[in-house]
Amino acid sequence: MVRESARLGTTQPSFEIASETLNRLGRVGISDTTVWRHHQEVTGRIEAELERQESAGRVFWGNGEERLKVHEAIEGHCSVSIDGAMVLIRGEGYREVKIVSVSEVVVEESADGGKQGGGREASGSGTGQEKRGRQDGLKLVHHSYRAVLGDKATFEPALKGELARRRVEQAVKVSTVNDGAEWIWDLVQKHLPEKRVEILDWPHALENLAKAAHAAWGEDSQEAQDWLEERASELWNGERMGLEIALYKLPRRYKERGKAIRQVKEYFDKHWARIEYDRFRAEGRPIGSGTVESAAKNVVQWRMKRGGQRWSRSGATRMLAALGEVHSTRWQTIPQCLAKAA
Repeated sequence: MVRESARLGTTQPSFEIASETLNRLGRVGISDTTVWRHHQEVTGRIEAELERQESAGRVFWGNGEERLKVHEAIEGHCSVSIDGAMVLIRGEGYREVKIVSVSEVVVEESADGGKQGGGREASGSGTGQEKRGRQDGLKLVHHSYRAVLGDKATFEPALKGELARRRVEQAVKVSTVNDGAEWIWDLVQKHLPEKRVEILDWPHALENLAKAAHAAWGEDSQEAQDWLEERASELWNGERMGLEIALYKLPRRYKERGKAIRQVKEYFDKHWARIEYDRFRAEGRPIGSGTVESAAKNVVQWRMKRGGQRWSRSGATRMLAALGEVHSTRWQTIPQCLAKAA
């Protein structure tokens, strides 16, 4: 009952609703305060166990003994994405939660026996913007998550731990899809295996092209829409030369509009190797970071950013540990701490 009470406190919108659910289904009178206490007890032990496993020098092995239990190791193609989300901490204001998602990539075969995943856009096909970005037949499955409240240094042990649990180092292929944040790519280059392929999230690339178009001609102008449509097609088909020339030929603008155009040019100069979307699709690699963005909204913020919610720092860190384990289907895989709580 203590374990399930704590689990409901994690998965329900509030401790009060968790109490109502327990009372209705279990016919047992448990107050929301008791649910909160059970949650504090169980998740505090889960958090401590995760931190013990992820502590320096104990992520992989130590003294001939495996320290960190494997969970759904990925042997074939692994996708890793990192992002951030904001939650409200009492006495501190909004603070960032850093999140890593790890998934297995599966590419289904087409009816003719070939691999799907998104081909080159045919000229005059009429597919348009609604077709670009789709990768029919490519799926990300068996997701796992680890979320931590704190700065990059605080997040690093948790990131390394999650990569170790899924045995990312041993996967045949590793893709990592992220937005343009420098702190994310710093962590990618420091902790992901050298065989990784780095991919800039497709919607973020389009978003930056749109900024340039709007700065050049105005947000609602036909010129901006036409330019953006042509550039999106070039980006999708891997026509780097055409995209570079188009960026170079953008009209000269001043002040804020000129600054926006310069920033977009610098953005693409920094990420050229990460926007080879035609090659990535041909290799069956995902080009969107929707898994971790969904985690930010549906794993973290759905529970922790509801109307009127403010978290103590200790309460937030416990809840984040619990949310990661529940949504990674690992709630029952740390038996020592759960048994002690029971």
